[in-house]
Amino acid sequence: MRINACSVAFRHLDVTARDLARYVAREGFDGLEVWAAHARALAVEWRDLPQRPPVPMLAGYLPLGTAGFSRADAADLLDLTRTWGAPRLRLFAGGVGRDQAGADQRRAILRDLGTTADMAHDRGLRIAVETHPQTLADSLPATLDLLDALDHPAVGVNFDVLHVWESGDDPVSAVAALREHIEHLHLKSVTARDRLSVFHPDNVHDPRGSRDGMCPLLTGVVDYAAFLRAVPAGMGASLEWFGPKPAATMAADLRALRRDLLDRAA
Repeated sequence: MRINACSVAFRHLDVTARDLARYVAREGFDGLEVWAAHARALAVEWRDLPQRPPVPMLAGYLPLGTAGFSRADAADLLDLTRTWGAPRLRLFAGGVGRDQAGADQRRAILRDLGTTADMAHDRGLRIAVETHPQTLADSLPATLDLLDALDHPAVGVNFDVLHVWESGDDPVSAVAALREHIEHLHLKSVTARDRLSVFHPDNVHDPRGSRDGMCPLLTGVVDYAAFLRAVPAGMGASLEWFGPKPAATMAADLRALRRDLLDRAA
């Protein structure tokens, strides 16, 4: 398995493109998943680096299904993805859960997602729709319905293990059901189910937000030993960390993964 760091972990710190590249190389990550805000701010510096790690995915946001969506913004984000050499763009399928979405909302989200996917396909890129609460991919059945409704060759899934578990689905069964659609994995965990709200976007992107419940990957409630045994060979994954001490925590998680799970499985 290819394990990548996430630049979003450094969202509240002052980092440079050189800092990120050196961190990835020093700790032995296979690449760097770049957060859209970093991608915009650091593109020129990144381009000029003599050595750059691979970028498997750009983690982006578009207001799909709302009046704020525009083809121009989608094109800009896709072009930014291509500038960073990433083969795929991560997006959320709207901002409302499958069971809460009205028919018009669902149609609007699917329309904008399909439009963006068409533009991605024209650029040789792929869209990785994240499994995430309060989106049209908030459970395994919802994700399968979304993929079936879109039926688009450029659309796959960014399989967030914790959020799949949060929905009540078994990640091992879900990864088997979505196997042919999975583009990438997000790996993170939590200390207990009653701490899941700590990952709400409004909280994780607030510098003063709670971090209670965030924990190193292999110390949380998600059974990663069972999950990783079920993952297809060669899959790429990113350590998505939102808590304190991002550099040290992601590096320690990488070492623990390779020592306790991945190397043993090999």
